[in-house]
Amino acid sequence: MERRAYSRPARLGALVADLPEETILGLLSKKRILARLETMFSEDPDARETFVFTVNQVLRFCPNVSICVDKSANDLIETCRHLAYRVHGSERVVDVVRDDTRTGFDATVNVGMEVREEENSATVNSNGWIARLAAGQQGKRFLEHKPSGFNPIGALAAGCLGAGAAFLATLGKPIVASTEMSLFTYEVGSFGTLDAGPALPDLALRLNAFLVGCGAVANGWAYAVKRLPIIGALQAIDRQSLRIENVGPYVAAGRDSVGKRKAELIKALLSPKIEVTARADQWEFFKIRLKNELSIPPLIITGLDNVVTRHSVQRLWPETLIDMAAGGLGSQVIVKHRNSDGQCILNALRIPNSEADWARDLASTAGLNPHLIASDPTGEITQEEIDKAPVDKQFDLQSALGKPRCGYINRRTLDLESDDPNFAPAVPFDTAF
Repeated sequence: MERRAYSRPARLGALVADLPEETILGLLSKKRILARLETMFSEDPDARETFVFTVNQVLRFCPNVSICVDKSANDLIETCRHLAYRVHGSERVVDVVRDDTRTGFDATVNVGMEVREEENSATVNSNGWIARLAAGQQGKRFLEHKPSGFNPIGALAAGCLGAGAAFLATLGKPIVASTEMSLFTYEVGSFGTLDAGPALPDLALRLNAFLVGCGAVANGWAYAVKRLPIIGALQAIDRQSLRIENVGPYVAAGRDSVGKRKAELIKALLSPKIEVTARADQWEFFKIRLKNELSIPPLIITGLDNVVTRHSVQRLWPETLIDMAAGGLGSQVIVKHRNSDGQCILNALRIPNSEADWARDLASTAGLNPHLIASDPTGEITQEEIDKAPVDKQFDLQSALGKPRCGYINRRTLDLESDDPNFAPAVPFDTAF
């Protein structure tokens, strides 16, 4: 396995298994995982969504994936093989297994009702807003399922549960779980205790929003939104381009996405139902537009790993803020309605000591004066600034003489972005959830 491509899942695997990251990389490259869709579920739209999303995620931490589907499901086979190509290139092909009694797999995810005896096996399904999981030796033969109208939210959540169970099983840490959860009420209970929730609306909801941060959790959000009855307009803001290490936790990305702007990838994914304006911008520079050409929309969604920026977004006080984050094996969503008594991001999240002031942080990268970055970001870079910059920054700055500070900083932080050895672990079933 290419180290950088799987570095994020490998780091989490190392933490879970208490082994070196290189050991985990070698381990995952040899493991074999089977994704199975029961024949009676082969035409069920929820089950198909769960199956494809399971394969999508498993491919991002394990290259050796086999599938077992009804022989008539050629479209699913082609979809899975295309996913393998996007994630791994031409070197990997998803194998099709017709005899699902074959053993030798290190983990199995079954989409349907049959609960198998192997401790490295998990069964998942969904209906409505409910996602269910039975993993490990449960003493049960069948997982409950009550058909209802199509709802991709429950279906995608079930895929996350199945992929997570497979990940832990490959690390020798299989879970024993028997649970169902509502993605509508956020309740967790035993099988049959939760309501499937309301049907999705017949008429499409109209979106008018900002998406601040187009990284891993935003990929999961956009993947789901694409499958929901939602139309409208979105401003997607993210200064970065996708790198090979992002393919692991980004469920909407592939190797063909490497080098492309993250905001542009969100645009391509959501078009044409949602008209996305992609902004390759620093958030604080984008906010300048709010004084001139844009107004604050009723909804802002964030997928950020920086508390300083999350605080900055909250201070706009939109009608509704949805703050999404993921880390380790945890996912978090905070919803703040402006006129509600609920906790806001300013109170919920403290700025860690490791996060510098945004202007000072950019100044250390670009070599410019942090006061001028904050007070006059669109102003032109002067010779006086260049002369006062650190010596190692002056040569590059000279080529930007007379150009706007914000444009130079965006290029500098994007084109010269370096590898961070302290990156956070991330897995697709967590960031997508």
